[in-house]
Amino acid sequence: MAKYLSPKCAPDGRTLLNLGCGTRMHPVWNNLDFSIHARLRRHMLLVKLFHRVGLISPIRFAQFSQVEPDIIVWDLRHGIPFDDGSFDVVYHSHLLEHIDREAVPGFLRECRRVLKPCGTLRIVVPDLEIWAHHYVFSLQSVKREGIESHNLFVAALLDQIVRREPKTRDFQKPIVRTLERIFLGDALATGYNYRWMYDFWTLMAILEQTGFVDARRESASTSRIEKWMGFGLDTNPDGSEHKPGSLYCEATKSV
Repeated sequence: MAKYLSPKCAPDGRTLLNLGCGTRMHPVWNNLDFSIHARLRRHMLLVKLFHRVGLISPIRFAQFSQVEPDIIVWDLRHGIPFDDGSFDVVYHSHLLEHIDREAVPGFLRECRRVLKPCGTLRIVVPDLEIWAHHYVFSLQSVKREGIESHNLFVAALLDQIVRREPKTRDFQKPIVRTLERIFLGDALATGYNYRWMYDFWTLMAILEQTGFVDARRESASTSRIEKWMGFGLDTNPDGSEHKPGSLYCEATKSV
């Protein structure tokens, strides 16, 4: 592979980058990921064979089918494989919280490097403020709702921090879980666990420290990115929020 890739352009001429896309992507974007879905997408005959013999569940098989054929398979621990000033927009959703806190500034500087002057960075992460409010509400409701309801909320809050295996394996056959454990590793090795959480103020501070300006809170359906809703990255087909409890933040690369 050459040191840098050439970005594809949207029909309107913009260059758009979706980092850690998973199965949420749009064909006019440059979609980049290193998940098992991305790595096996170019081997769909093998995926279909695994599906037929029961090693890939119907749900997982459907997820493979959602992956764009031209997805860029890349490990972001090696940086972003595009030249300086390549993109009008860089977007990543529920990716930053999986990166070690100490590595986040370097990653955001990489995002800034590949943006054009005045380009937009859009970040989506779990909103620590929302989760904290929900926790306090649950705490105040223990007497009325009972401890079981509160325990369920605490488990939901901490689950992705302490889990030893990705939750998706709970629904796999024992042999599939064993194979995934051997070839992919545990939750920490696969990047499943949260490494940190953010509210708007802590995220804004990091953005400012790494050379971004004009940080603003947005919603799933609002953005300074032109024609945002048409991409359907943060919303479902009916317009509802795809990942409730998220923080949406946008900032601009300073000139």
